[in-house]
Amino acid sequence: MINATQIRRGMIIFMDNKLYRVEEMDHVTPGRYKSTIHVKMRDLESNIRSPFRFGSSDRVEKVTLDSKEVSYSYKEGEHFIFMDNATYDQISLDKDFVGDNVFYLKENEPYQMEFFQGKPINIVPPLSMEFLVSETAKNMKGSTVQASYKPAKLESGLEVTVPPFIEPGNIIKIDTRDGSYIERVSK
Repeated sequence: MINATQIRRGMIIFMDNKLYRVEEMDHVTPGRYKSTIHVKMRDLESNIRSPFRFGSSDRVEKVTLDSKEVSYSYKEGEHFIFMDNATYDQISLDKDFVGDNVFYLKENEPYQMEFFQGKPINIVPPLSMEFLVSETAKNMKGSTVQASYKPAKLESGLEVTVPPFIEPGNIIKIDTRDGSYIERVSK
């Protein structure tokens, strides 16, 4: 158990028989009143983001998850099959569990899988990944550089905004935390 003032972004909290990942945290001290900790956390089971408020003297249960390196193998119907890189065991996850990470799945690519009490809780892709651009919108003439970013569709189906010089067939690097364009890797 830790004091609510020790909550940090990225921590896993066990509360009301559910696991939550802290996404935002703000320590508010309003003048003469007691300080409060405003936290936005995501329920790891339902993937719903909710706000919470704690007093500075409240205590919460911090959880440490086990993590294993896995590789994505293949898709079988509605399930995605991963392989534990240490034991070669196969782990099957349904599409609801994988969620938006489906856009970042590439065969034989390494991922971190987080476990709580032996049960998979989360799949974490690498911080950045490279993808082939399959489609882009046409450039608009006369637009400023700031406004000239255009939509592009990647080989995985993910849609991102890219600079005007990106064309179909280019390979680009994407930040997997927010799906944003980082750089062009090759033409």
